[in-house]
Amino acid sequence: MNWVIFIKMKLIIKPINISFKPLEKQDIDDVLAIECLAYSAPWNKAKFVGSLGNKQTLTVLILLKGKIIGYAIALRSIDSADLLNLCIHPKNQHQGLGSQLFLNLVTQLKEFDIDSVILEVRQSNKAARSFYQKNGFELIDTRKKYYADGEDAKILCFQINK
Repeated sequence: MNWVIFIKMKLIIKPINISFKPLEKQDIDDVLAIECLAYSAPWNKAKFVGSLGNKQTLTVLILLKGKIIGYAIALRSIDSADLLNLCIHPKNQHQGLGSQLFLNLVTQLKEFDIDSVILEVRQSNKAARSFYQKNGFELIDTRKKYYADGEDAKILCFQINK
């Protein structure tokens, strides 16, 4: 006897009008506002400006309906990149936007023949560590007392061409 089971599912369509663009100097105040909402030890304006001045820096903004809601900043080297900062506005988190932002960044890094992305994340930042793990990062080491307050950093690596 063959059984066929039909499950009625409600299709949920959530229109999201997102786009991506590089970070430009005129965007820094909007990015800084998000940074200050998201982190207890945020980057300052000079750090964002300095990142823009480095030719090896790759920046990506994610916009929702034309408004900046997140950003990623990576520093390229010969075959790898250091992910310096990735942030989504707190009210827009847990919607998959961070993953889309990271995927856009990886797509751009591939164009530079980058093989891997490395980052440091606070040991106590369980939400960020969970996000990175879900997006394919693996723990490779620990940096003892990496942060100014003495907290350790977990070093994570993402292999692009895995």
